[in-house]
Amino acid sequence: MTPPLTARERVRRALWRQPVDRLPVQTNYTATMGAKLAGHFHCACAEVPARLDNHLLRVDLDHPPCLSEDGRVSFDWWGAGWGTATEGYWHAAAPLAGAANLTDYPWPDPEAHGLLENATTAIAADGGRHFVVPNFGFALFERAWSLRGFDEFLMDMVSEPAWAEELLERITVIQTTLARRFVALGVDGGYFGDDYGAQHSTLFAPALWRQLVKPRLARLFAVFRDAGLPVIFHSDGDIWPLLPDLVDIGLTCLNPVQPEVLEHGRLYREFGQDLSFYGGISTQAVLPNGSARQVRAATAACMRDLAPDGSGLLLGPSHRMQSDIPLENFAAMLDAFPPASG
Repeated sequence: MTPPLTARERVRRALWRQPVDRLPVQTNYTATMGAKLAGHFHCACAEVPARLDNHLLRVDLDHPPCLSEDGRVSFDWWGAGWGTATEGYWHAAAPLAGAANLTDYPWPDPEAHGLLENATTAIAADGGRHFVVPNFGFALFERAWSLRGFDEFLMDMVSEPAWAEELLERITVIQTTLARRFVALGVDGGYFGDDYGAQHSTLFAPALWRQLVKPRLARLFAVFRDAGLPVIFHSDGDIWPLLPDLVDIGLTCLNPVQPEVLEHGRLYREFGQDLSFYGGISTQAVLPNGSARQVRAATAACMRDLAPDGSGLLLGPSHRMQSDIPLENFAAMLDAFPPASG
């Protein structure tokens, strides 16, 4: 009897649309939902990923928590501030909001010693069981607006394109350096997040994205593709006009494939020969608001439409599950997942 694939090998094959023994799965969740799931499973929070049969191990930079005096804002490694009173991402501080001189900003050092200590430890402890990806959420456009402010950076892209390009270029240089360090560490692929879409359109003209963002995103992808590794890319919303460009610069796997904005049948017909997919089960509609029967049906439909050949899909919720999702619906989704075999 052929032994089951490891989670690492199952994901690797699925991302390259190669045969697998079953579809890999990955369920992400907020800290609040994680505590809820730990109660459901009667286990420690650290044990939840194993209970979910999660296939990815995501590693990040070491950055000690840095809170405002009142504790309402948490500052990330780049200096952007985020509200602490929500499960999602609530932007609370843009350090470049009033700045025109980018030279004076205290940019973080991507070569700093100790940035990858926890990642190194986690990879060693995992022993090759899971598929390891570094977390490059807020990769380019999102990182730029998190530093400048959302409205302000959208205006910069149109009225001050040279300044916007300089900001994006500084971010790209730092991210590329970090990407090379992660590749040297032995990760299995890249993971980037950069939201370009609203519910019914892109956030800005595709031509503007092609001018300012695409060539720099291509450089980030190339760090992994030149090493023979796949690239997973997360971008919310209606990004249909950008999908051919993402394929053009080497994208391997698209996430979160929201069914509300990227119809799965069309997505597979038009891009299934070039892309694999990750996610697909709606955290916007069916998981929080549907019935358990509808959740099971949506999970089955996701597998049918995005993986008709039994591969090319890392199955899971379309975004991190938040605590508004009833446990009955969560359990229904797990019941509809492919049975774990190892």
